[in-house]
Amino acid sequence: MKKRLFLFEFATCEVGFKAETSVDLPKEIVVEGLAMFKSLLSFSRYYEILSNIKKDFRNIFPIKRSSNGNFEEILKQADEVLIIAPENNFTLLNLTKKVEEFGVENLGSESRAIEITSDKWKLYNKLKGKVRMPKTSLKELDMEYIVKPRISCGGEGIRIGGEVKDGFIAQELIHGEPLSLSLFVEDYGDDLTLLSINNQLLNNYEYVGAIVPADINRDVLDDMLEQAYRAIEKIKGLKGYIGIDFVVKDDPYLIEINARLTTPSILFQFVYGKSIADIYINKEARMRLHEIGLYRRLYKNGNTRVNGNKIESKRGRNKKNACRREVKKYKLYKGDGKGYVSYKGVSIKIEEVK
Repeated sequence: MKKRLFLFEFATCEVGFKAETSVDLPKEIVVEGLAMFKSLLSFSRYYEILSNIKKDFRNIFPIKRSSNGNFEEILKQADEVLIIAPENNFTLLNLTKKVEEFGVENLGSESRAIEITSDKWKLYNKLKGKVRMPKTSLKELDMEYIVKPRISCGGEGIRIGGEVKDGFIAQELIHGEPLSLSLFVEDYGDDLTLLSINNQLLNNYEYVGAIVPADINRDVLDDMLEQAYRAIEKIKGLKGYIGIDFVVKDDPYLIEINARLTTPSILFQFVYGKSIADIYINKEARMRLHEIGLYRRLYKNGNTRVNGNKIESKRGRNKKNACRREVKKYKLYKGDGKGYVSYKGVSIKIEEVK
């Protein structure tokens, strides 16, 4: 008998209880959420799916509605839960605390980690001196800087310079290439798998898409992984899939940590032939994803270790085949017309990069 998994994506599903979870989402964010939820349906191969899809989207996802749609009632029925929600208004944090209150196994990070990663000022203070990050302050800086909300997602509300009001931070402006790492964390960081390196597509600092995988210098990648591992060591409770944003100038600077599934993961099925569910359920799939996506171009000189922790497969017998595998690049972006999913004239487009 399959276990029951409660899949919850904030734009797609109902909450149904009083909490600080009210966030008005623009259609550009909603369509991204719908795409994330669509990719989560791969879990139906391994679980009985429980969910509470909003009325507007039941024609897109014809899944039987669980209970009365109330988040708490579905938690009572579930064996496990996976949440995708924005950091805004501490939505992801509050929902995760509710899961912990009900004692349901969470496939994502714990609230103690999310409390830090959701707040850019807390994150900076937790990691400064241990991880290479842009200088950050609650006041104006004596250098070129950007102003961003302490609590937000997707690069919203960012501007160059000016007054730093309450609830905002000033952050040193690093001119470089925006990249992200997709990682899978087990045993509180003792077992860390690099899944993918991704190009971030930004428009005035706002996230608009991704290209998977990114091409990157081996030394830069090793440095990014070193910074990532140091961060994961410092932030207890990170678990499962996480995304870490960097800007690479001469050296990589860690910008943010997303303690949840991120948009590039939608492309894994297209690029690597492995779904989100495969990655969560099957360690062999995680290692295979790592090998076919990265080893061929980046690890021909041997194993890479971060503080002594191995981050790739020990199974040498697969490396020969991994080197032969040609990985196609795919791009995810928002546009008009039909796409992977569509909402109010906005679509998530996925296309191969030639």
